[in-house]
Amino acid sequence: MPNDRKEKMTMKAKPDERHAGAQKVVFLCFTEPVSLSPEEMRPHLDAHKAWLAEMESCSVLFLAGPMLDENYRFSGSGLFVLRADSLQEAACVADADPFHANGIRKYKLVPWQINEGSMDIRVTLSNGEFTLV
Repeated sequence: MPNDRKEKMTMKAKPDERHAGAQKVVFLCFTEPVSLSPEEMRPHLDAHKAWLAEMESCSVLFLAGPMLDENYRFSGSGLFVLRADSLQEAACVADADPFHANGIRKYKLVPWQINEGSMDIRVTLSNGEFTLV
């Protein structure tokens, strides 16, 4: 890997301060199937979900889920948003996904700066439900 690319990979993620707002940098991981059909990928799904749960529990995973087509059905693509200090760290995390580690899916990482937006969470204690708006 050329030195300038290596430096960019290991450079600590920092926001572009020319923009206002939250200025939080995360990494979008766009993931696509390589060659297997959804049925052929299914035996590996439990390991992938366990990995996602582990990343979620240690606060590395911010959001994750499948992309849908115009009929709101799984399109084959997916996205997860990672908290990491650098592109290299995000790549190490993405590489550990069993789908990626076993060559079932490929991914592309993109640094993303969060500036605006809102999130409301309603927790109902009596029944343990929550709503994300």
